[in-house]
Amino acid sequence: MDTGTILESSKLPIVGKRILMQGIHLLRTNRNYRNLWLASVGSQLGNWFNEVALAQVTLTLTDSPAAMGFVLLCRSLPAVILGPFAGPFVDRFPKKPFLVATDLVRAVLAFALSLSVWLHASWILYVVSALLGISGTLFGPARSAAMPLMVSRDELATANGLDSQSSGLVQIIGAACGGIVAATVGPIMCFIVNAASYVWSAWHILRCHWDETGGERRNGTTYLQSLKAGFEEALHNRVARAIILIGISWGLAGGGYYILIPVLGQQVYHMGGLGIGVLYVIDGIGVLMGAYAVNQFVGKNHRRAVIWYGVAYLTQALFFTALTQFTVFAWGALMLLLMRVSSGVIIPLDTYMVQTSIRPDVQGRVFALHGSTYGGVMQLSYALTGLALARFGIPVVGMAIGAMSMLCGVSWLAQFGRPCR
Repeated sequence: MDTGTILESSKLPIVGKRILMQGIHLLRTNRNYRNLWLASVGSQLGNWFNEVALAQVTLTLTDSPAAMGFVLLCRSLPAVILGPFAGPFVDRFPKKPFLVATDLVRAVLAFALSLSVWLHASWILYVVSALLGISGTLFGPARSAAMPLMVSRDELATANGLDSQSSGLVQIIGAACGGIVAATVGPIMCFIVNAASYVWSAWHILRCHWDETGGERRNGTTYLQSLKAGFEEALHNRVARAIILIGISWGLAGGGYYILIPVLGQQVYHMGGLGIGVLYVIDGIGVLMGAYAVNQFVGKNHRRAVIWYGVAYLTQALFFTALTQFTVFAWGALMLLLMRVSSGVIIPLDTYMVQTSIRPDVQGRVFALHGSTYGGVMQLSYALTGLALARFGIPVVGMAIGAMSMLCGVSWLAQFGRPCR
């Protein structure tokens, strides 16, 4: 029985069938995107094993939310410092070597996190997290810039939506399995799974083939000229400028979310590594639902994508604030789910906006600049939020983060929410 017959005979809802058929069609007809998707699914699965284990080990060794913030700071700070300067290399050279090399280096580093458990040394968490951040600086921009080389403009929203749907589903599986493995076998096994996932990713990226000219390297453009062109595009392109400024604004507050989840699971709900895993499962379900909504109700409608992007920031603000006001797990879980549905809308549309508004030859630089500026303020957020949680408590900090998300949504809709004349 072929795939189409199975779908026709299933009891899936009509919406679910349509979304699944769109995804299967893209994966079946586009070999390069299929391999890139398999690479992403594998590495993300391992990343969630790492996420749960890293949070558990950090809080176990330090018993400090501030320490959790500083571990995240170490992991992301290199992207802030190196990101804008790495962007020109992404556009000037073939992207596949960057992707493969990054995966192989991260495989070694992920396994090295096991030393923190064996030696009971928290400093290893900081050092290896920083090295993981350095090795991953080129990966995100290179992958995002490679996507338009594999799929048509009309398929970009579907491809990004499929990526987000897969991320949500992988998060559900990875966080659940990671929580169980961390609680039963131990965090070391989680780090081993993460290392193996990077090897899997590198293998599938090696199987991808796409056409790219090597960009400005072949046109004789110098590195400094290439770097300047990326900054000028970000400055003068209205959409790119807005996306980067919103990223900076949300990053200033959003880093608190990544500290909040482990703290809620470990110290508020008192559920340990399993609790952290359960919360990440709920997180993934929400992202998956949001991505489904993008594919089903946005699709190729650019105008609708613009509106949904702004509105999602508003609803994210409301539910994030509500999440931080509850100490009962059931209510907190519900607010987390609804908040992450909004995030599941934002994530694919954020990438889509850049891919559809920026020239392909400078996309790598804009993605790198967006990621580094967003990450830069998030570093400050990691440090300040960990301290703020200890001093002011979760409810007050949650209201501040919600207000920042609200500001992002209002700003976007004020600029782009009006119908074009």
